[in-house]
Amino acid sequence: MEELVGSGLTEAEPEQPAAEAARELGIEYTEQVQQVQQAGQDAWAKTCARQGAPAA
Repeated sequence: MEELVGSGLTEAEPEQPAAEAARELGIEYTEQVQQVQQAGQDAWAKTCARQGAPAA
């Protein structure tokens, strides 16, 4: 995600792949889904930081 943001994409563009994947799974990509996605990314980053690994 950070890589996409850093590549000059607009704020909405990094979410596009996630929205498309959700549609393929039959999930409506709502604000609540975005919040859960962000919470998962945050949890993964914290886990990686505790282990000294990159959060990629």
